[in-house]
Amino acid sequence: MPANSPKVYINTINEQNLLEEIQKGLEFIQVDEIINRNSVIFIKPNLTDYIHKPGITTTPQMIKAVIETFSPRVKKVFVGESDGGNYSYSADTSLKNHGIFDVASHFSNVEVVNLSKLPRKKVIENVCGKEVWVDLPDLLLNEIDCLVSVPVLKTHAMTHGTFSIKNLWGCYPDPMRLLYHKNLDYKLALISKLTKNKIQIVDGFWALDGHGPMEGTPVKTNKILISNNPVAVDSSAAYLMNLDKSKIKHLGIAEQFGLGISDINKIQYNRDVHREKLQSFKPYKVRLDYLSVLLFNSEILSKIVLSSPITPLIYKIVNVSRPKNKRTYCAEHNKAKNEFRGR
Repeated sequence: MPANSPKVYINTINEQNLLEEIQKGLEFIQVDEIINRNSVIFIKPNLTDYIHKPGITTTPQMIKAVIETFSPRVKKVFVGESDGGNYSYSADTSLKNHGIFDVASHFSNVEVVNLSKLPRKKVIENVCGKEVWVDLPDLLLNEIDCLVSVPVLKTHAMTHGTFSIKNLWGCYPDPMRLLYHKNLDYKLALISKLTKNKIQIVDGFWALDGHGPMEGTPVKTNKILISNNPVAVDSSAAYLMNLDKSKIKHLGIAEQFGLGISDINKIQYNRDVHREKLQSFKPYKVRLDYLSVLLFNSEILSKIVLSSPITPLIYKIVNVSRPKNKRTYCAEHNKAKNEFRGR
């Protein structure tokens, strides 16, 4: 098959063979046709919490191995994340707690960045007949040749599954990106295109079952998926987890937008994908999620609930029915608690 045809490498991993498997996967997708010694790349792990949580954030070992693999291959490596949604945590804290600053200190061409602190630009484009806009850091728009998405195998109450494309919502630098979920499926396709999402390495040391993406049951799976096509790899991940890809709406939009193919019969694999299937993963919604559906579809309602004078009262009412360990708080509370003073 041609170098740019959709390819997905799948295999079992452990602590001992991880680096070797990443190298094999990159050879399988013909990575030298994508990047070279003069390339500048951005590695985007999934850091949806301030500390590592199995099945929820990309494992520190995977991030370390990916950095070690790419640093000798390219001119410059950026690794980064944006601040947590609703100012729930600082990306700097998460990057530190996942060991990324320590790993980067061993390589002269690796730089760790907080995307929320960088200059950004608004981009407006037509995606499958719908005009949408996104804010993205200039770094991702103008300074890199390739983005390497390093997500986790996760269920998601709102999007059914979250893999390499959904991971890029974390490239949206505004901590209040919760206000801009309207047309999310279209925005994700646009972000994937603009950030040059050309290489995907799915961390399957753990997978997440249940509600997702911030809570659920971690399942030890010890899998890795490496690809040159975000739609192909996300469709493959959904297939492995026995998720209905038609319910992952952004996948269909991304395919219509020309970012890849989802038909596993048209994807080149290194092994029989049908024999790699995992247990059946089952995302679900709780009652509060049905309110979130309304927020996903209305920026006005989102601003009333998440960023208005009555927001603290709304959170107080909602938290009455939640156990202490699952309570959430408004942005102003989080900014005061965390590291956002004076920003």
